[in-house]
Amino acid sequence: MKIGDIFNYTENRIRILMFDDKEVFYQIVNKDDTFVYAKYKTISYYRASKEHFKLNSNFIKSLEFEKKELEIHRPDLPLRLNCFSGLFWVKNSFEKKNDFENFLKSFGINKKELTGLDINKVVVIPTSQQLTSKKPTLLQNEKGYFIGTELMIECFKIQSEFVNLEKPYFSKFRLIPFGREEKRLTGIGIYRLGIKGNIPSYYLGGLETENI
Repeated sequence: MKIGDIFNYTENRIRILMFDDKEVFYQIVNKDDTFVYAKYKTISYYRASKEHFKLNSNFIKSLEFEKKELEIHRPDLPLRLNCFSGLFWVKNSFEKKNDFENFLKSFGINKKELTGLDINKVVVIPTSQQLTSKKPTLLQNEKGYFIGTELMIECFKIQSEFVNLEKPYFSKFRLIPFGREEKRLTGIGIYRLGIKGNIPSYYLGGLETENI
């Protein structure tokens, strides 16, 4: 599998945007291999587990990305980063770098474990603890990249508005024969969503070890 490859999947002709060892991100294409949503500047990518995709897809052909497509979608960026268990987003933001680093240390996390982003602009989307997306925030810098600590301080600040101190987890309810069942997701993580205004977008959530 390579970036740009064309497959048949879910009864659609699709093109691979990016993938890692866990997931495949893709978009539907027309018969002439152009993206169905090519004119859209804001898109949430379709995604599937890599295992499911391999078992249920059929390869058609390889097609390299054009330079403009690479610049917009940035398939070189990670699909997930800074995913940790044992802690949760907090209500307060960290104004000082040392305060944030000490916070991480209290959970056994070294700042060297944090991953940054090799990009000068990124859109970050916070998530309510009922798993609904909130207003996106554009982060940008002049040096052309975000170091891990810098990125995480900003993400904690963005998410802080939607944190309930009495509920250190994300939750989703589903109906069961007798009432409803709550599934909980703890931990933290940053996950690729798509593009917003042709800028790579990520959402903030818990540690996604399984679907909830």
